[in-house]
Amino acid sequence: MVRALRSKLAFACGFALTSWCAGTLAATPAPVEPNFELSSTTFEDGGMLPVRAAFKANDPQFPGCFGQNVSPQLSWAHPRPGVKSYVITMHEIEGGPTHTDLVVYGIPSNVTSFAEGELSNPSPKFVGGKAYRSNGTWHGMCPPENVGTSTHHFQFRIRGTDLDPKDLPPGLTAEELDTRLKDHTKGQAFLVARFKRPR
Repeated sequence: MVRALRSKLAFACGFALTSWCAGTLAATPAPVEPNFELSSTTFEDGGMLPVRAAFKANDPQFPGCFGQNVSPQLSWAHPRPGVKSYVITMHEIEGGPTHTDLVVYGIPSNVTSFAEGELSNPSPKFVGGKAYRSNGTWHGMCPPENVGTSTHHFQFRIRGTDLDPKDLPPGLTAEELDTRLKDHTKGQAFLVARFKRPR
């Protein structure tokens, strides 16, 4: 009788231990890889861009502007495996993709940020495309006076690619770049900035 009681206790303990282990395993979530992300120290996602980011004042080709054409700082992290280069574009949402005022690509995979002003001029760190108002480098916003001081939204987009940094020729428009990147994109991330003409 004692032997039978011991067997029942051992069975009950074993069952309880097994159930506890199964519950613990079920409650432990699988590790999640961090998402590809884009950030800036110049503005928060959905925040206002400073006036210095607007296109420079006293430019004869674009009269009526009021900024310094300083591109914002951008950083990115957690790219997908296999990324060899990056592409960054920026367009005004109200104007649609046609109003793309930053088109740079061929950014090597070991580059993970650009300082303020670094995208305002050509650099060996990227290949310049063809933007709406410039040769692809940063062209800051300059809403004309006739639109008043309404808020405009600007979308920054970074894409990882499996292309070598030198695979694409300079001077591509945003539309041509989209065509070239078909089946070569490995993740993307976005940031939206707001801007309004100062009074």
